[in-house]
Amino acid sequence: MAQKSKAFDILFELGEARRNRDDWPDYKQYGLGRDDIDDLLNLVTDGALHDAPSEGNEVWVPLHAWRALGQLADPRAIEPLIGAFDSLWEDDWALAELPVAVAMLGQDGMRPLTEFLNDRSHAEFARAMAVEALEGIAERQPSVRDQVVAIITEYLDHPDQNAQGLNSCAVNTLITLNAVESIDSLRRLYESGKVDLLACGDIEEVEIELGLRTVRSTPAPNFLETYGLPAQY
Repeated sequence: MAQKSKAFDILFELGEARRNRDDWPDYKQYGLGRDDIDDLLNLVTDGALHDAPSEGNEVWVPLHAWRALGQLADPRAIEPLIGAFDSLWEDDWALAELPVAVAMLGQDGMRPLTEFLNDRSHAEFARAMAVEALEGIAERQPSVRDQVVAIITEYLDHPDQNAQGLNSCAVNTLITLNAVESIDSLRRLYESGKVDLLACGDIEEVEIELGLRTVRSTPAPNFLETYGLPAQY
């Protein structure tokens, strides 16, 4: 387990966090600074902390560490945090928050995130975290929105045929960024069938979301039936 230092004492005391991106504590108030980047990175991936008892405070330390790294916004943390996607994508909190922390580090993360997304040696949902981080950068810095749309669209022009969940995440990002200019790529993706309809709907729903149509031309499909899932009541 990573060794505690005086600067990190508070991280071992904060305990359970709230699942709210707008309610993170200001970690700088505790005396954490850029001199602590390496130690904070070690806490993020400390296996003993992740395996600590769920009722204790230590299991929450990695979360507080990646939140602090996001707030410190030091570019040295970009590639190590992206690398942590591989080991932490099965952690629900990391899946939701690590992309946010990376996005807080700014547009310098776009190149390594793009490389991670396009590297099929990484797990599907680790790559989906890269998509979420790119989306977060575009939302925080509208000036790079077009670049992010181009990155995601280029991926979908040559999608991973075995990663429908990732492809659907990319579709949802283009919807969030109102990427009307990507509609031809989206239509080709849907024609290929390499998308999870439960995650992002069919192409007509996408077109409605993008403002390209106001009503459906065909009846809304029963996606649960399509995938052989039980009806929900």
